[in-house]
Amino acid sequence: MLFLVLAIVCSTFNHLMFKAFARRRIDLLSAIVINYVVCVVIGYSSSMASMSLPSMLGQNWYPFSILQGGLLVACLFLIGWTTAKQGVSIASLATRLSVAIPTVIAFFLYDDAVTTLKIIGILAALIALYLSGVEDAETKDPLRAINWLPFILFVGFGVHSTLLKFVQARFLDSTSYHAYVMASFFAALLISGLVLAWRIFKRRYTARPQDLAAGLILGCTNYGAVYFLIRALGVPGWQSSQLFPTISIAVVSLSSLGAWVVFNERLQRRMLGALIIGVAAIVLVNL
Repeated sequence: MLFLVLAIVCSTFNHLMFKAFARRRIDLLSAIVINYVVCVVIGYSSSMASMSLPSMLGQNWYPFSILQGGLLVACLFLIGWTTAKQGVSIASLATRLSVAIPTVIAFFLYDDAVTTLKIIGILAALIALYLSGVEDAETKDPLRAINWLPFILFVGFGVHSTLLKFVQARFLDSTSYHAYVMASFFAALLISGLVLAWRIFKRRYTARPQDLAAGLILGCTNYGAVYFLIRALGVPGWQSSQLFPTISIAVVSLSSLGAWVVFNERLQRRMLGALIIGVAAIVLVNL
């Protein structure tokens, strides 16, 4: 339960951080590169006690960590852009609606129990996630929540979560969690670092202290969000078809409430209805 709570807290903080980045005009690429430096340092210091670098390169999960790193970079940029353009609620909606992808796949790959109540709970979770994001101060047309940017984020984050569960179930144990997360973040650092190097080469980059500070904070919570999620997935008795909807409802609800309190994003009646449906969904998927 502790890993579940920590994964929710870190993921929620990430969404709110990107809203703060937009408000303070933080350079997103700079913050993301620094964030991955921090993630690699944390992962390296945590994993080297149980696994050396040469042995890590020979692991059967290593090719997946490169793909995971690419997905991490893409998703982080998409979260930042979606938050800046459409707000915290829409960004959290797009990422957490992606629960449908790993949840459905879990029924086929991991023999998760399929029950009528669980299916109703998943559908209720999706309805709650949709309602929590489409109604805000600037959006009157619900179709705005289904434009190309949130849709790509939905697909990307769904594939990211599905790959994380697949590797955890097939290749990892308690001694390799940190190693896999660190390897994924190292791949993400190389990819984002190449993009930053190109900007420097083109003389389109100026380092600022606030971008460095933003990246340092984001790195701590971003590492925690991925690491605690993979630890929660490894807890005996937790089915991923239960875990993903539970985390999603909690993150969307807390992100929306936090955006309302901190950034004055309005909490409307439809949001309150979504929170009620979300609580019911959490109960149903855990029966």
